[in-house]
Amino acid sequence: MKREMKISFILALVSVFCVCNIQAEITWDSGHHIFSEGSEDYVYMYNEASAEIIGGEIWELYMYNSTTADISGGYVSILLGQDTSSVDVYAGSDLYLLRPNDSSTANVEGGEIDVIFTLGSSVTYIYGGLIDEIDADNLSTLYLYIDNYDFDPTGGTRGAGLITGTWIDDGGNFSISLQDTDTIEHINFVPEPSTVCMFAIGGLVVKRLTKKRSKKM
Repeated sequence: MKREMKISFILALVSVFCVCNIQAEITWDSGHHIFSEGSEDYVYMYNEASAEIIGGEIWELYMYNSTTADISGGYVSILLGQDTSSVDVYAGSDLYLLRPNDSSTANVEGGEIDVIFTLGSSVTYIYGGLIDEIDADNLSTLYLYIDNYDFDPTGGTRGAGLITGTWIDDGGNFSISLQDTDTIEHINFVPEPSTVCMFAIGGLVVKRLTKKRSKKM
């Protein structure tokens, strides 16, 4: 019931803006497209169309079939990934809601995202960026590539969990609130904490061996 209310709220929110805004839409059915300026209410992607979004503003971006998109600039309010679509989010981008669904894939390497809400059997890889909240349902999976992290099961803006730590790629700090207590079950930390410890121990062993060899020489 709680999930249904949450999804109904999102759909209701979308419907309100559909009524209030002057409808302007474009369809990318094939080929490669670059969106760098201007504003569009609705953008629909089908088949094997690909896109680079480097500027401008899109209210709703719908990705179907095997479409792909790289987002490195501009603002996307709602991105809905369906089927086997794939999206890469880079530094310089700004999204309100990233919602992978079905068997879609999302790669987040930077940028600002208010909410990531994963559904279906989607897979989301997060390497960096400023992310406020995460929610996960169904069989969806998220991988967080971290150097270290702490988890407070009662923390966060909703009291459903707070993850803090450092990204392994750029060393940037993160603080992510969970929207639901079950979300943590969908998250995998890479490398796992035990693996991180093994890396650290291995590094110390290598240093000691190097010192011994240098002394013998």
